[in-house]
Amino acid sequence: MLSKSGRAAVMACAAVGLLTVAPGVAHADANYVQTWIKMDSMGSQLHIRSSYVDERGAVGFRDSYYRAGIGGASVHHTFSEAN
Repeated sequence: MLSKSGRAAVMACAAVGLLTVAPGVAHADANYVQTWIKMDSMGSQLHIRSSYVDERGAVGFRDSYYRAGIGGASVHHTFSEAN
C-alpha cells in the first residue's frame, strides 16, 4: 500500500505523462485533405491538397496534380510551408 506521499508522486507522474502525450494524440487527428476532379472529352485531371506537419513542427501543404489525356499522363507535386 502506498503512503500519501507515494500516491501523490504516482499521481504527479501520471499527470506529467498525460500532459506530455495529450498534444501528440490531439495532433494525430488534425489533418486537411481537399480533392478536385475534372473530366471531359480531352482527358481528366485530379488535384489533391493535403496538409502535413514536418519534423520541426512546421505546417505545410502538398498539392498533387494528376493529368491524363490523349497526349499521355503526368504527375506534379508542389510543397509549401506556412511561416
